Amino acid sequence: MILYSAPPSYYSMIGRLALNAAQITFENHHMDIHVRKEQLAPWYIALNPHMTVPTLVDGKTILIDSQDILHLAATQAGNQWLDIDLNLSPQIEAVVKAHYAIPIERLTFCKAMLHLPILKFIFPRLLGGIIKSLQAQLATAKDPTAVQAKITLNQSRITYFTQGASLKEKMALERNRVSAYLDQLPNLGNFLFGDKPSSADIVTAVLFGRLKMIGEYALVTNHARGLVLDQWFSRMQQQTAFQKSDIWLRFQWWRILLRG
Repeated sequence: MILYSAPPSYYSMIGRLALNAAQITFENHHMDIHVRKEQLAPWYIALNPHMTVPTLVDGKTILIDSQDILHLAATQAGNQWLDIDLNLSPQIEAVVKAHYAIPIERLTFCKAMLHLPILKFIFPRLLGGIIKSLQAQLATAKDPTAVQAKITLNQSRITYFTQGASLKEKMALERNRVSAYLDQLPNLGNFLFGDKPSSADIVTAVLFGRLKMIGEYALVTNHARGLVLDQWFSRMQQQTAFQKSDIWLRFQWWRILLRG
């Protein structure tokens, strides 16, 4: 298996952690999505028309969504994960679904722009540059519908971050989403649902890592069950799979600039 993932990409982290936690052997192909913008290269679009990371290639099978990679990992983990438990699987699926309903990009970039206001001007211009690059590809694209969808998505991102409510109001909304998610988490054992991991542990660990990275981990520690949640995350960080998966707990500008 080859996993095409970007080190700072949130959903790439889910892919890496899921595969490692399930003890699935794979080659991790680092993608430079910021400087070289390899996700827009024709060879990559042929693998993943959505131009996103991660992408998992296993022979002729190609998975282009972290949720599908997570499901594959859970399936291959078998009785080593609690997803196989028919009594628990609906609850696990509900937590995973609630996680994917959190717009991580909005949480991350709202926080970044509040921390460094100059980014309010830089981000829209960067997105505008990507839109121009994609528009130049439309005429020769093998899948112009996918390219147009990416253009539309980036235009909607610009609209979100430059129009409507203030960034502070938008950030307050995203914090409320995270707090609501924390409210849904079960009473913890060693893992979220017992003595074995599940898909819910994977996505929640990456979420907590992102909160650490952007300086919003107080949402966890100040929660009504903050001490228990924090202790759970400490245990997760001690897991070999977590340590192998390059989960960013702090922002690493130098790695983006050095493309590694």
